[in-house]
Amino acid sequence: MKKTMKRMAILAAGSLAMLLAVACSKTEAPSPAAGETKAVQDLEESSETSAAQTNTGYDSKSGMIVSAEPTDIKSSKDSMTVVISADPGSLDPHDSVTQNKHQSTRQIYETLVVYDDEGKLIPWLAESWEYEDDCTILFKIREGVKFHNGDELKASDVLFTLKRLVDDNTVAAMQVNKVDFSKTEVTGDYTLKLVTVEPYAIQVAMLENPLCGIISERAYQESGGDFFKAPVGTGPYMVEKYSAGDSLVLKGFENYWIPGQPYVKNLTLRYISDSSSRVIEAESGGADIVYEITATNVDRVRANEGINLVSAMGANTSYLYMNQAKEPFGDERIREAVWLAVDIDQAVEVAYGTFGERATGMISPGIDGRHPDMSQFFPARDLEKAKALLAEAGYPDGFETSISCNSNDQQRKDFCEVVQAQLSEVGIQVNIDVMDSTQWASSLAAGEGFMTIYGLTASTGEAGRTLFRWLPDTSEWPISSWESEEYYELINKALTTTDTDTRNQLYYQCQEMLMENHVVLPVWHKELNAACQPDVRGFKITPSYEQHYLQFVYFE
Repeated sequence: MKKTMKRMAILAAGSLAMLLAVACSKTEAPSPAAGETKAVQDLEESSETSAAQTNTGYDSKSGMIVSAEPTDIKSSKDSMTVVISADPGSLDPHDSVTQNKHQSTRQIYETLVVYDDEGKLIPWLAESWEYEDDCTILFKIREGVKFHNGDELKASDVLFTLKRLVDDNTVAAMQVNKVDFSKTEVTGDYTLKLVTVEPYAIQVAMLENPLCGIISERAYQESGGDFFKAPVGTGPYMVEKYSAGDSLVLKGFENYWIPGQPYVKNLTLRYISDSSSRVIEAESGGADIVYEITATNVDRVRANEGINLVSAMGANTSYLYMNQAKEPFGDERIREAVWLAVDIDQAVEVAYGTFGERATGMISPGIDGRHPDMSQFFPARDLEKAKALLAEAGYPDGFETSISCNSNDQQRKDFCEVVQAQLSEVGIQVNIDVMDSTQWASSLAAGEGFMTIYGLTASTGEAGRTLFRWLPDTSEWPISSWESEEYYELINKALTTTDTDTRNQLYYQCQEMLMENHVVLPVWHKELNAACQPDVRGFKITPSYEQHYLQFVYFE
């Protein structure tokens, strides 16, 4: 018997409603009287203090910002400038997992489904979907949607895109690693049958990620896969000019499928990695929206009555990684010694202050499947025990190593400096390698890093999207290089379990295993923000992958 789209959307991914303080059970959101999870309570508490304003308001009948409903909105300005902290590096939506990349490319390419303001999966390029059985999803593709080259979107473009993720060996392949392409097929111009190799609870939600942005098959083939020549999507904006390291100039797509959008027809994305310079752009009015106001500047911007600071807790948690493929980190005693030598409370206080939250678990608060209490796995600082472990492992005088971070993230640079000083107390001499975002990503992808601080995002609204990143076929960068058949079996069992409560119990075990084996040390739960000029309306933080939608923005 076919199941309804609504029921299967919940089965497939839960929702990101918990990110907006709405908790989901198997089939519906329970009332507060029925009890709420600790994770959601934690999120609500943090939201009250640090995320009071998550959007700039919107004039629509439903009140929803992320919606396909037509409106009568007219913008008083036809040009907008948005400052982003990092250049995308390319216009290929499938070649990078960094969120900054998709803050640019998501304006050009769209996905089959999106999350609405309440964190529920809603149709986008897919008009509807339903499960034929536990492994077969039938997608109805929206008719009349045009690519920027004038071609109509067809189911064949969707299948081509999803196969391209795998065929071109992109990092986005992890989004479709459970798809059986030998059985997945186009069944009509606007219908696609997607088959997974086994039941996979988060498959539909995985397709919301901007890594699954749909591209034009014809444009790709004719350009030889050169996205600088043919960055052709269905999005609200199309490319006018890309200047690497400086800006991306976009113009509104006249044949966009939602009437009237984008409301602002001319969009310039400027790339400024220096955090102080970004603040100046916000304070001077040089930009209409500025992403990522850092911890050192957030109170100053919040106190500025001429700026609206929009913020929300995200779905990303940062971790201290040690690459086990690099000596001496293959020895667990060394990893444990590092854990004992660092003072994460101090490092987070210096780097982040009260911005975001010091990590209290492997998964961010509010995410379904987050372990209810991981306090026992976080060690107290013990320098003598750390030294003893180093000596036992054959390093009585410590050793020299390095930690890498991206230059556009001042907070991570500050964190690395604190860790550098702390580890020196046990004889571990740490060199800090600061690289631009593209160089840093390339270095990690090549497995060159010894240590780094890096975050993972539970974009599907549940823990599995983070925990599956330690599987061999879904870890795009070898930055931990941890191998465990026991873990692989456990997380795969969780991902194929359709009962939410049972799946979450398996997720809890996975989180315990990662901590017990000193794989990564959770550091910080991310807070997202943007500084908006007072006349900006329709801007909303998008917590799933930080790919904030600019088509809904307008000026009063």
